[in-house]
This record gives sequence, structure tokens and C-alpha cells, in this order.
Amino acid sequence: MNLSFCDIRNTPINDINILEKETYDHLINFYEVNENFISKVEGLSIKLEEYIGHIYAHRAADQADIISFVIKEKFRKQNFGTLLFKAFISNLRINGVKNVFLEVSEKNIIAQKFYYRFGFENVGYRKDYYKEKSGKINAYLFKTKI
Repeated sequence: MNLSFCDIRNTPINDINILEKETYDHLINFYEVNENFISKVEGLSIKLEEYIGHIYAHRAADQADIISFVIKEKFRKQNFGTLLFKAFISNLRINGVKNVFLEVSEKNIIAQKFYYRFGFENVGYRKDYYKEKSGKINAYLFKTKI
């Protein structure tokens, strides 16, 4: 197994957009990322002979806000997400980040459990945060110190 991580800026934009569209197509406010956007975030991609996922965040001072964290469906539940998440959090810590935030759908129990395992706490509520084709969905704001 040839597993590797790389800076998200070295991942083809088309690969990122295809995976995000597959994952987030149900959202009305889904948007495609471009080179300019990717140049302003910190992120990692994970590869196993092919690109299988990514995570990226906006960073300001000692805070990071995770925007996207996705693994291709056929690679889920195989620990790749955990490996990518640990590597990303480690990079943030090394680079001086102390607090990490993210939003997660109140319906996404699997993701909530994942983040709780990494010490995240539910610190807020965002009414109608996600706009799906089927309606609006609330989100929780999660935070952890690293």
C-alpha cells in the first residue's frame, strides 16, 4: 500500500471538484473551488495510488475553520479519514493553530461521533445553515483545542 499525503495545492482542481460535487451535490449552495480559492486555504490530500480525499480549512492567526473534509465513498470506513484528519490536525498544531472549528449537519451523526472522538465539543447551533434541495438543515458548531 503506497499511502501518501500532499498539500492540497498540489491536487488537481478538477479532482477536488468532482469529489466535492459527488459529496455535496444535494446542497443548493454548493460551489466549485478554483485555483485562487485553493491558494488561500491550508489543506491536505490523501492518495493511495489514486486521489481518495482531502481536508482544507481557512486559517486566521491561531484559529482554523475546517471547510471541507471528504473521502471517496469506496474508501470510507477503512481508516483513511482518520489518518488524513490526524495528519491535518498535526500540521495545524505545528504551524501554531490552537483552536479548530467546523460546522456539521445535525443529521450527520456519523461525522459528529467522529469529531467527538477527536475531542471536539458542540459549542453552538446554526439554524438553517445548510440549504438542501429538500429544504434547510441546521448545523452544530464544533470546536477543539489542539
